[in-house]
Amino acid sequence: MKPPLLVTAAMIINNNKILLVKRAREPYNAFWSFVSGCGAFEEVSDPVEAVKIEVKGDLNCEFEPTFFKYSYTTLKIPTIALFFYGTIKGAPKITPKYVLECKWFNLDEAINMKLGFDHNKILNDFLKTSPHGQYSI
Repeated sequence: MKPPLLVTAAMIINNNKILLVKRAREPYNAFWSFVSGCGAFEEVSDPVEAVKIEVKGDLNCEFEPTFFKYSYTTLKIPTIALFFYGTIKGAPKITPKYVLECKWFNLDEAINMKLGFDHNKILNDFLKTSPHGQYSI
């Protein structure tokens, strides 16, 4: 039996807005979602460094992550996703190989969108339990 795929995902939040990316690859091609991926684990084993690499690779920005939670899903293979939240430094500039576009959404708008993967559930959980009620819709 193969071990589950390990993925990181970044909820980039600033002033009650979240930066979502429209994916340029499967699964969930052309869906809005958090920046996510598993490729960084080919370079590093630390999930914090991996999520920073994913954000840098997709948006060409520095990400300051704080761990939020993990989830277990089965798309085509069992997957453990590690979710982080934080802010970015600099203006995002997409890498078209991975991202079709990126856009800031109000949190109340994003929570009602059909996001890729289980990102609706994760965003909802985050907003319900955000540190000190910092984020709200």
